[in-house]
Amino acid sequence: MAKSETGKAERSKSNGPTKVAVACQGGGMHAAFALGVLKAVLERVDDKTEPKFKLVGLSGTSAGALCALMAWYGLAPKTGSPGSGTAAEALKKLEDFWLDFVARTGAETLLNTFTFGALRAEEIEVPLLGLSARVFGINPYSAGYNALAAFLPTLGVRKQYFDLNELLAETCPALKKENDIDWKNVDTRLLIGASEVVNGLETVFDSDVNKGIKYPKNTASYWRQQLPLSLEGVAASGTLPVFREAQRIGSGYYWDGLYSQNPPVHEFIAGPVPKDIPNELWIVRINPQQWRHPPDTNKDIEDRQNELMGNLSLNKELDFIMKVNEWIKKPEYKNDNFVKGKKPVIVRTIKMEEEIAEELSYSSKFDRSRDCMARLCDHGHKVALRWLDAWQDNKAGKYPEDAGYRKF
Repeated sequence: MAKSETGKAERSKSNGPTKVAVACQGGGMHAAFALGVLKAVLERVDDKTEPKFKLVGLSGTSAGALCALMAWYGLAPKTGSPGSGTAAEALKKLEDFWLDFVARTGAETLLNTFTFGALRAEEIEVPLLGLSARVFGINPYSAGYNALAAFLPTLGVRKQYFDLNELLAETCPALKKENDIDWKNVDTRLLIGASEVVNGLETVFDSDVNKGIKYPKNTASYWRQQLPLSLEGVAASGTLPVFREAQRIGSGYYWDGLYSQNPPVHEFIAGPVPKDIPNELWIVRINPQQWRHPPDTNKDIEDRQNELMGNLSLNKELDFIMKVNEWIKKPEYKNDNFVKGKKPVIVRTIKMEEEIAEELSYSSKFDRSRDCMARLCDHGHKVALRWLDAWQDNKAGKYPEDAGYRKF
């Protein structure tokens, strides 16, 4: 880790508040940890003590996209609403959304118990044989699934509980009508990751596109696209193919961004103007980077497979940022096009305590109980406040050393 003369961890030097972008990994209900982290960040964003930071970017994929969207939406000024777009508004939007997202009614609690219980049953192995029961399977395109969805409201299950498009439209009405967002005064950029299914395109829904900001076309980006931010794009980011039909947007069909960017971050450094690039990128890591031992049960194998899918896609983007940082420092690259308009970006990690991460599994990502949400949210809040104190004292670690729980 780079050290200053005082022996403290290096932090970016800039005029005024440090510009920070916060990126939230997806991970189902485990993203309630990110809810707690964002609450702590929003509580401190207007802190009068030094050093100050300015939240210039938010990013998310899947459930992390839901967290990032709610924080961004609360911060975004609305046309016809003077004084809107505050950290307090963002805090309330985050909390209200998650209280709507988890099971609220008796019927929803029963449905969650069945769904979560079925997924947990799949993880149970027969001793000695190493077999697990596959008892839970859904085809969201089937007539049976559609009939069940139509029947659930009669049992007391809110449509918002199983229809993500409905919940997002109700929660973020100003984004449904794009002119209701005061785009010219939006100071925080939002990136949402998704995967286009038919053509295999890595996709980012980017609020800068809505603002009309033009980025130089990268002719090498054959399998990438940046589209305007929309509620449909956020729903696409949260579309697990075993639970939802592919989200249709224009001529494209979209699934979860876990497969491509979890979450998108390199777009933050892709702009041609250095002042628009954040000084620091804070990663809210939901999926543990490291395990204590190789997975040796079906349950652990499924859990680790899912974690690696999300982590490896993220680490490739972070490693690219670290490589650009190295190029910027080398005098021989000073006039090369790939460093022009760039500046070093410090990457840091905010993660769960190892003991908490070890208690979780793939199935618990689907536990939509209020208890699960509250426990992980409280943990995220506690961890983030402690981490922010370390950052305040210039003692917070840096990527890649801080991504894991032990030296590698």
